[in-house]
Amino acid sequence: MSISKKLLSATASGVLLLSAFTPAAFAAPFNAANNNPQVQAYYPTGDHGIAGESDTHTGQDLVMKAGNSGNFQQWFQGTSTENGGNTEGDHSVWKNVGDSTTCNGNNSTLVTNANPSWGNYLQPGANYCVHTNDSH
Repeated sequence: MSISKKLLSATASGVLLLSAFTPAAFAAPFNAANNNPQVQAYYPTGDHGIAGESDTHTGQDLVMKAGNSGNFQQWFQGTSTENGGNTEGDHSVWKNVGDSTTCNGNNSTLVTNANPSWGNYLQPGANYCVHTNDSH
């Protein structure tokens, strides 16, 4: 298969996958599980929190399980008040640290008892160390 046919196929697959999502964010029964069981929530628009940042983020947000590790990844693309309303992207890794109250290195933010306020897909009672990479 030529590169252009592969790109067309990948693009069509991506469009079909995104069209399976509903606008509300739920813990995966919105047909995404049939397409990608790692997808936990997808918000096509709205205001979103980024752990460790207090500014307002408006745009789309995707949360996926990182395999069977109990960890999660979050991707945000949109605008933030911190960035003067310009487009930005954030990628956060949510590491389940159980009942630990410390994060080791790499500028992580501790989120205690993350479920349900940060997502009902997170382990109840667990704390998470969240490391975010920003691209402005």
